[in-house]
Amino acid sequence: MERVLKELKKVENEAEKIRREATERADAIIKLAHQGAERIISDAVKEAEGEVNRLMKNFEKSMERLHEKSIKDCEAKIKELRRRAEKNKRDAVELVFKILTGEE
Repeated sequence: MERVLKELKKVENEAEKIRREATERADAIIKLAHQGAERIISDAVKEAEGEVNRLMKNFEKSMERLHEKSIKDCEAKIKELRRRAEKNKRDAVELVFKILTGEE
């Protein structure tokens, strides 16, 4: 009976040792998994920041082109308005002259 109890105690101690080792290995695996996850997250953040920067640059270039086009369109409209104003100015001067000279 005593031999059976000793053997049982030995098995029990061995089981406890296996449980401790398994717990230590599980903790190490979990730690490695956390480190890997942190690396993946860090890389994803860097990649996202790079993508945001790229998109911002593209947006800025697009807005710059739109701004330049708007300026050109405005300059063309100003040129047209000046041309019309010049034409109307001549007509207005002629009309005033005719009125003043009594021709009209």
